[in-house]
Formats: sequence, structure tokens, C-alpha cells
Amino acid sequence: MIGRLSVLLGRAKQILQTEGFLPLAKRGFPFVVRHFFRYGTYDLYEIAIEDWLKHWDEADFLPTVEDFTLRIITTNQEADELEAEGLEFRSHVINARERLDKGAIAFCIFVGQELASIGWAATTEEARATLGERPIKVNFANNEYVAAGWWTNPKFRGKGLGSHVGFKRSQFLGERGMVVQRAVIAKGNIVALRAFAKRAPKMYAEARYLKILWWKFWKEKPLT
Repeated sequence: MIGRLSVLLGRAKQILQTEGFLPLAKRGFPFVVRHFFRYGTYDLYEIAIEDWLKHWDEADFLPTVEDFTLRIITTNQEADELEAEGLEFRSHVINARERLDKGAIAFCIFVGQELASIGWAATTEEARATLGERPIKVNFANNEYVAAGWWTNPKFRGKGLGSHVGFKRSQFLGERGMVVQRAVIAKGNIVALRAFAKRAPKMYAEARYLKILWWKFWKEKPLT
């Protein structure tokens, strides 16, 4: 509990320094409220990785930023090695250590030594549980995975970093036998949708989510 509180305070400090007090307040208040109540509607998307990679290549998703480096992290040991190089990303994610321990994969872009963008993937239910994502239906046994945890540093937004992370994630997991990517985006989240739309995903369902204290309800409605 103390460790989690320390990470939360560190994350709040980072938002305050990089984005200011108002964004911190806007994001902090809902963070507290959603521990007790949450309701939302969502669009569910999928990408057939093999077919998708046949039509696109990395040149279609290059960001308009110089001196950027993409790093893919699958373990905390790799994260420690990255940090030894002066590249830190775990302070930006509340439970990054737990995510990596449970098998989630981080895809990070650094500009110089500054974290510019990050996205996560989970190929197992255990890993997905650490991402705090809505309980979208995923057939992990059939080589499906979940993409989640998008974040781009405000200094670098609008430069195509999120799209590049998405491409490299699909490429990396496609080469390892994953066949379908699934993702959930809240209705009205224009920023996330804009970053994802360039990859031409298929919207296959809508969903509703309700949480009241410890009771949770999730329902998916396939599109005809």
C-alpha cells in the first residue's frame, strides 16, 4: 500500500510538472471517484494482424520526431537495464512492476532520454488484469491479445508517436504468432480514436460498463 501511494504521488507530481495544476485536478478527481462508481460506453475494435501487416509497413507510421528510440520491455530486468541507461518509464505507470511481472509488454518511445510515448499489450488473462482495462472478451488461447495503456507526453502529441507504437506492437506480436488484436476505446475519446484510426481497425461491438463499489457489470453488443 505504501509503495502504491508513493507511485501515485510521484505520478501526480509528474503531471503537475509537465501539464499543470488544472490537468492534474481534472484527472485526479475522476481517479478518486471511479474507485466508488463508474459508468461508461465503449467501442470495441479488432485488427487481423497477418492481413494488416501485408498492407502496411513501418514507413507508413514513422513519427515526425528526430532522435527517437523505440524500446520493447518484457521483464523488470530489462526495465532495470533500461533505467541504467538513463531511460525511465516505470515512474509513469502506477503498477508497471506488477504488469511486467505478470507478463504484460511495454512498448516505449524515448526522445533523447525522455519518455515520449508508451503502449502496453497483454497476451494472457493474468497480464490483462494488471492493465486496469475494461473486461473485453479475448480468446487468449486462440492467440488474441489486448492493446491498452496508451499515453503520449503532451510535449510530443500530434507527431504520430502513438501510431508508431501501435505499428511496432502489431509487428512484434505478429512475428510471435499473435493473430488478432483487440482494443476498447471509450466513446468520445477523440484523441485515442484518432491515434488508432490510422491503423484501420474493425469496429465489431459496443459495450457498457457499470461499477458500484465492488460490483461490476459489463455487456458487449455485437454489431450487425
